[in-house]
Amino acid sequence: MRCPICGSRSFKVLKSKTESDSKYKKVKRLVLKCEDCGTTFKEKLVISKPLDYPVIISQHEKSWKDKVKLYSDEEIAIGDTLNISGRLIEITSLELKNGKRVEKCKALDLGTIWGIPLDAPARIGVSIDLHGRVFSRKLELDRNFTFRVGDTFKLQDHIFQVKSIKTTDRHIKRGAAPAHKIKRVYGSPTRGKYRIDLSNNIIKAGS
Repeated sequence: MRCPICGSRSFKVLKSKTESDSKYKKVKRLVLKCEDCGTTFKEKLVISKPLDYPVIISQHEKSWKDKVKLYSDEEIAIGDTLNISGRLIEITSLELKNGKRVEKCKALDLGTIWGIPLDAPARIGVSIDLHGRVFSRKLELDRNFTFRVGDTFKLQDHIFQVKSIKTTDRHIKRGAAPAHKIKRVYGSPTRGKYRIDLSNNIIKAGS
């Protein structure tokens, strides 16, 4: 704000009144006095009000509802993180009020936010082809634990080499992926040295 007469930014607030302009914003009406030339003038500040927006958080087989405060003109996108009830939540999907799913939007248009907690371990499946039967287990791992095609691991009595990886959006036969992006790892038996024994990461029945 500047004085309309001399352009100074130095002023004293003589009066201040806040009014609700709509459910999305407030207006602060000010009477100011320039400290350089003494001119008294009026100004108006528009202040957005944060509103509660619904969030559905999923952690493995469980889901629950929460809410987050956002300003109506704030833009959010898939992949952004929000602090909700003291936990960092990564946005995985955005649903508009009309039910359409989008990559990003203004909070004003939001219907529901979907997300996952970043402090929760990842759960993946491992399937080892034993030449006629499949040995399959579910594992719980650090979200950033990486599997690379060609790596060798041990799982209970089996040493296996990773042949392919099914992620949330594709099936890869070369390269690597972090656990939080993986749905299932496919392997075949091998011998020799292995990178890590994953046996302690097996999820027990009922967990």
